[in-house]
Amino acid sequence: MNFTKSELEMLYQYAAPTKEETLAGLKEIVPVLERKDDLLSKVIVENTIRKLEKLAEPECSRFIADNRAAFIEKRDNSIRQRLAAAKARKGEPVLQGHDLAGMERFLPETRHMVTVDILNSDSPVGFPGERYRFFLSDEGYKNARASEKRGEIKIRNHAAVMAGKLYLDKKPPAQER
Repeated sequence: MNFTKSELEMLYQYAAPTKEETLAGLKEIVPVLERKDDLLSKVIVENTIRKLEKLAEPECSRFIADNRAAFIEKRDNSIRQRLAAAKARKGEPVLQGHDLAGMERFLPETRHMVTVDILNSDSPVGFPGERYRFFLSDEGYKNARASEKRGEIKIRNHAAVMAGKLYLDKKPPAQER
């Protein structure tokens, strides 16, 4: 059975572990699409439903899982490629660790954001040459400072965090020669 690219994308978005659950999800959106006058999406969903209904259960579930895996692999490879390209352009390590919009930033105990370079393999996280961003409590920041004193990491940037807002440390003005 041949599925169009649009049908495969729709199947990926509404994929569930079984044929029945996937069909239920797809059938649930058809009335919504009728009210929104989205004829093209409605036709795509209906065609996807018809084709899935023709497949036997074990084959259908396997097809759904394979389609989902293919989309995830494509997405992950795309992200890896973009990160590698950004790294090559900058000549700097890719930033790993906590995301700027991650929930760690908004936890009540979070007081510090640090960007660190891993200097040696004794570091509690990562490998030499990697760079990480972490949102830390006061205790976590003390541990990071201790790790820096031991030569395991280098803290490149620090910002105070209050209610999710970042307050970057001001750098001292450059000394004149």
